[in-house]
Amino acid sequence: SGMKAGITGIGVDMVNISRMRRIVREKRERFIENTFSKEERGYCFSHKDPAPHLAGTFAAKEAVRKASARYEAFADLEIRRTKAGRPEIWVRGRRQTSLLVSITHTDDLACAIAIAKKV
Repeated sequence: SGMKAGITGIGVDMVNISRMRRIVREKRERFIENTFSKEERGYCFSHKDPAPHLAGTFAAKEAVRKASARYEAFADLEIRRTKAGRPEIWVRGRRQTSLLVSITHTDDLACAIAIAKKV
């Protein structure tokens, strides 16, 4: 019965980029280190303005949590980028092919959608 039968969950989340910009400006290192993995921080802070990327990554993690009840802890969840820049979901160091995520942003808002599917 087509692709629809394979989808087990869906999640969406939006984050105000200004919220992340404020966190960076206030140097809230504990929040940043507890929320984003070393790899995520490296990716986000490699950009001139890390705020949209931090917001997008945060939204992606929340969307994944909504799509899949299995992975609760932010610390266990990682959004890595392929060489082409596509986001992938990793849990405890392992790529999750059963979870898909897409991230987009405007000047003000980052949005992510995640889909959990049967493998």
